[in-house]
Amino acid sequence: MQINKFIKKKNDMYNIILEDGTVLIAHQNLILKYDLLIKKSITDEVRNIIEEENLIYIAYNIALKYISNKMRTKKEIKEYLLKKEVDETIANNVIKMLEKDNYIKDETYAVAFINDKMNLSNDGPNKIVKELVDRGIDQNIVFSKIEIFDKEIQKEKIRKIANKLVKSNKTKSTYILKNKIIEYLNNLGYEKSLIIDIIGNINFTEDKDIAKKEYEKIYKKLSRKYSGKELEAKIRQKMYSLGFKEYLDE
Repeated sequence: MQINKFIKKKNDMYNIILEDGTVLIAHQNLILKYDLLIKKSITDEVRNIIEEENLIYIAYNIALKYISNKMRTKKEIKEYLLKKEVDETIANNVIKMLEKDNYIKDETYAVAFINDKMNLSNDGPNKIVKELVDRGIDQNIVFSKIEIFDKEIQKEKIRKIANKLVKSNKTKSTYILKNKIIEYLNNLGYEKSLIIDIIGNINFTEDKDIAKKEYEKIYKKLSRKYSGKELEAKIRQKMYSLGFKEYLDE
């Protein structure tokens, strides 16, 4: 069938107007691959092949748009394409094309991700490693790049977070507060041994006003139900459980 006209569209795509008025959409690479500019005609067989192969370029452009404002991993791109109802085989071919064209660089992605987390969040190395692996980055790449988040940077971030929590404490005893901080930092992805080492050098001054307020609150609640020595024992038990032993022993 004769080709009457080529009309350039976005993303290197063309509308090929055939003599019967139908429109065939094709990427410029396919036009060159099948010599359509020279032949000025197309067989039904080639037309079917182009329509099938063009699906890859359509999916490729979908992927390019997805990664235009933010780096993505292979796993993220594939999941996005599948969500867009792209066939899995086509999605895999698109991934290979993106890698060949240097749009996917897992090492660069890992370094950028780690730097962002170090500078813009409180996340520790263990949490960052897990997130990168979950995003499909190879473990060997992750473990080699996480080294930029060295021990000195970790220590400084632990101190900063811990001091902030100590300063903002209004209700917890030193004992409870220390454990809460250790648990919080551990959940953020810092090694427990390193946390304990840093926490051990932070000055936790027992705030007697906090202990007094807790005592008064507990007394008010328990005095409705108990009295005398039983009340005293119940209050002591509760205060001990909250870590205010020193306040009671004064």
